[in-house]
Amino acid sequence: MRWASLSPEATQWLYALGKGNQLIGRSHGCVEPPSVQKLPLCTRPGVQPRDWEAYLAPYAPDFGAISTLRPEGLVAVADPLPPDASEDDLKGHLARAVGYAPRYIALRARNWDALYKEVQQLGKEVEAPSAAQSWIHKAEQQREKLRSVVQRLSSPPSVVFLGPGFPLRAVRGWATLLAEEAGLKPFTRDKAFGWETLLQQDPEVVVFSVPGGTLQEAGEALAAWVRHTPVQSLTAFRQKRLYAFKGTAGLYYPSPALPEAAEALYELAHQPSSRANRHIGRLWAPLL
Repeated sequence: MRWASLSPEATQWLYALGKGNQLIGRSHGCVEPPSVQKLPLCTRPGVQPRDWEAYLAPYAPDFGAISTLRPEGLVAVADPLPPDASEDDLKGHLARAVGYAPRYIALRARNWDALYKEVQQLGKEVEAPSAAQSWIHKAEQQREKLRSVVQRLSSPPSVVFLGPGFPLRAVRGWATLLAEEAGLKPFTRDKAFGWETLLQQDPEVVVFSVPGGTLQEAGEALAAWVRHTPVQSLTAFRQKRLYAFKGTAGLYYPSPALPEAAEALYELAHQPSSRANRHIGRLWAPLL
């Protein structure tokens, strides 16, 4: 099979299931592993997906490039479909846009049980069912180990997950679920908000990330964000508990790094200076 990825997390899934060598196209956000940067682009940088395209992938697809490359299948992560839409509708739009009917697989899950089912389905589609089951088994082991540690905590620190831009928006997706598994109390809000709301909440921990971005990009964005005067009134700023987090590690969309992301959140929230931390510098980093 020849696959094209429409998002960085989708590329990670193919590699996690041992099928990275079948990748022939990528999104402009796919930079890891470095070898994928040699592959042709199947998305349009700087263009926001519109209408049904927004449910196909986080980035606007380049239908002309896909039609020319002609992969047998497309893999993506994406938001859940609205009630009045279906996967068949989406596949129909896609087939008309590229001039043929490629396979299309999207991971949209927002909880573990749904994700396990999607991973099993992805494993079947890419002919790697054993690898998919192995990932699920390992994820369950990691989650159980973390649960045994978190249940001994007395009181969870409050946390807000933010990304670039203003007005402020709390990161949705998997961030809330991962925070709770890591022994944190997340601030959740569907609507955008301003500095006053953030100052009223005054979270003990701030985690900053860039959708689809690297840890370095998150660190640079966080360094720029803290220059805003209101930030310097936050408890998290005074106590030096502001952290950059890798955007493709699962805060926004399901990633094979989700179990490690929960572990990383535990590290930065409960033992940020421990030498035992395995994910510092890879998934998270303190504001320097």
